[in-house]
Amino acid sequence: MIKNSIKNSRIRKPPLWGGLAGLLLFFFGACKHEPRAPHIYEQNPEYTYMGVSFFGQFYSNIPYYVFSFTFLSDGMLNEDSTQIVAPGQHLFIEDFFVPQDRLDFLHDVEEDFELTEKVLFEMLQGEYQVSGKIDSDGFGGAFTFAPGEYLEIDNAKFILGARIVYFERSPSLFKRKLITDGTFTVSADGVVFNFKTEDGLDLGGKYQSSQKQSEKKITVKYVSEREPEREQ
Repeated sequence: MIKNSIKNSRIRKPPLWGGLAGLLLFFFGACKHEPRAPHIYEQNPEYTYMGVSFFGQFYSNIPYYVFSFTFLSDGMLNEDSTQIVAPGQHLFIEDFFVPQDRLDFLHDVEEDFELTEKVLFEMLQGEYQVSGKIDSDGFGGAFTFAPGEYLEIDNAKFILGARIVYFERSPSLFKRKLITDGTFTVSADGVVFNFKTEDGLDLGGKYQSSQKQSEKKITVKYVSEREPEREQ
């Protein structure tokens, strides 16, 4: 099962977090002495940054390929997307399951790889529903994604699955909501979200792929070991 796989894995931060660590350190360092009004959160945000991870052999014993998305809302990054410069919304979709027979070329992949955004969306297109009943292998099946939940390991509390984090200028003001129901849809036009959070909030939004962006190459991060996010 997902939980057992994580419990038994080596503790190591995946590239997804590693790539954002520098952005967050800059954000905290630059803003910690600048009190400002709280960020106004949107229920239908426009996300303008997308990161993708592929879990490869970490889930080699199931008939699906497993991916994760991360999205940042408009205005959080500077012009060259190297630093977080403003508060905003950070959406995680971790993990979602794609039938292996759609993506045969990934069978032997064990490193980062590049695709155009257009090809990526063609590979992953479909409507993904939150996992409900877990099948005999401990996973929700093709075209599902893991709902947000908490997991305790050795008296420490970790966070798994889909969630949204509201970044403020002070970490003490951060808010996190688990995503417990809903769908997201991948098409040639991008990704559209229709979620419900643990407290009943309807959470929409989209990541729009323009013609220019569709030909842009993005790096899909290969992850063979992982560590769930620890609740602070």
